[in-house]
Amino acid sequence: MSPEDREGAEAQQQSAVTALTPLYVPACPGSGKTHVIVARHLTHPAGHFRQARALISFTRTAQNQMGERCRAEGRAELAAFPNFIGTMDSFLWEFLVRPYLAADRQWQLVDTWAALGAEVKLDRTVALAEFPFVVDPDNGRERISQERLRENNPGLINSSKYPWGTWAGAAWKVRDRLVDQGYLSCHENRLYAFRHLTTRPSEVLGPLRSRFSEIMVDEVQDCSAAEIAILGMLHDAGLKLTLVGDPDQMIYEWRDADRQRLDEFTAKFDNKIELTGNRRSTPTICALAATLRSGSRPPDISVAGHEDDLPVLLIPAVFKKKAVAECAGSGSDVLEVFCEQATTRAGIPPEKCLITARNRDTLPIMPSQRGANQITRLARAWELVNSGRGAAADVVQACRAAASTLLKYWYPDISGSVEAMARKQHLQVQDLLRQGYVFLAALTQPHAHWNNDINALIKSWPRPATARPRATKGLFRGGPANVVSTVAVDPRPRIDIVHQVKGDAADAVLLLLPTSGVGARWRDGDPAYDEELRILYVAVTRARRLVGLAMPEGELNIVRTVLTAARVPHHVIGPAESLKLVSGT
Repeated sequence: MSPEDREGAEAQQQSAVTALTPLYVPACPGSGKTHVIVARHLTHPAGHFRQARALISFTRTAQNQMGERCRAEGRAELAAFPNFIGTMDSFLWEFLVRPYLAADRQWQLVDTWAALGAEVKLDRTVALAEFPFVVDPDNGRERISQERLRENNPGLINSSKYPWGTWAGAAWKVRDRLVDQGYLSCHENRLYAFRHLTTRPSEVLGPLRSRFSEIMVDEVQDCSAAEIAILGMLHDAGLKLTLVGDPDQMIYEWRDADRQRLDEFTAKFDNKIELTGNRRSTPTICALAATLRSGSRPPDISVAGHEDDLPVLLIPAVFKKKAVAECAGSGSDVLEVFCEQATTRAGIPPEKCLITARNRDTLPIMPSQRGANQITRLARAWELVNSGRGAAADVVQACRAAASTLLKYWYPDISGSVEAMARKQHLQVQDLLRQGYVFLAALTQPHAHWNNDINALIKSWPRPATARPRATKGLFRGGPANVVSTVAVDPRPRIDIVHQVKGDAADAVLLLLPTSGVGARWRDGDPAYDEELRILYVAVTRARRLVGLAMPEGELNIVRTVLTAARVPHHVIGPAESLKLVSGT
């Protein structure tokens, strides 16, 4: 990193902090997107009601970080009224929806209809949350997407004696009855915001103009097509918008994110300041990331100041059942080989490594946890949580084990990861993990007949309205095996899916790519239209110093040609090397 590069990155940030609105700031990973928004807010003079700002994010974590930064800088008033710091859903609800609803009932916003246990009943029972209600961003009309229902849950109602039109009509009736009772989901929140802006613009826009001198949206690429349309109406009405984001990190097509609509909308902004200085990653990682984004743009400029610049590690792998990946030729565990490489090459300990994949079903299980039955895994989870000595990532895994225990009793006819089961029943994963933590804290210490205590607690535990337990299915028989201490003995890497680590960073990242065709996709695909490539981009850009890619040997050879053509330094871990690292010979 040269002084010129550092000065250039700082100049970009300063320009984004001081530029006039309307403003669009496309920002690369590690460029400090949230920092720019908060720094821009901190330049705000104290006081006048009509000079307040709205800071909109997509997670409560980002919302809290923005508020904490204002308070840390001694500007607590910027986190309070008349300013607004919150999520997109809360902004729409507070300013575009709730004030204009009928006053004849008590209104309540819920994340999903699953929170109410709403069901549609014909010749079978289907959760209302299974029906994908969508808003047409061109005219504000809503429909139920039969295509998306088939994608999310193929065969759910295909064998029903009732046609699709009858099911859709029944779903509309259930939804409308809930709205009559005063409930709105996030879909209706967006729908009503669109309608209010369309049918009563002067009434809705007046208070916004009076209160806010600027509306800033962080991670704008996470907006749905309907939310982009709503922001477009605010922009066309003359409200001053600042949008900050990275279109190459758009990985939420399942909630209607639309790259083309985002590009068309941001093209309307005359002021555009790019942030190309990456304060997180090495030049090699920046070059690797450039092969996974659209437009054939040059790599971002690394201004992180790392002393080393490690090559990308390519690990030929064989992916087996039960989430085990082995190095081709040696049979060594891919996870252990990567962590050993990170330690040997760069002094990066396992606890500063991140192991990630597209789907949770392909994430590796720690070698020390393989072969254990469910009650033994639960005993280890109990020990970790109650010891108070576990790392944060390990506590999350312990909570996941407990949540899985509850889900298997509540829903005996479904299987899979906690995320998969939660998705099928439209439950919130974070709520389930919190329940898992409390469940573990409420359990007795493991003993020979511990299953009796577990089963009694499971049966008495508060359950969702949609739960359908059946007799003893999901309950335990027998006690756990002898449980040796697993807490903080061997530091372990964080293991999670890409969607969960977006926004995070780690010194070393291993991305598991078991799917056939990934090499050709990497070589020939266009990330502007291929979300799968953007997911890989998000994964590798979490890394500060080292990236590892594990994939079948045929796929790896194709990716290797891509990296060679792009002059990305890389090193293939051969069988002898992986065997030597693990055996110590």
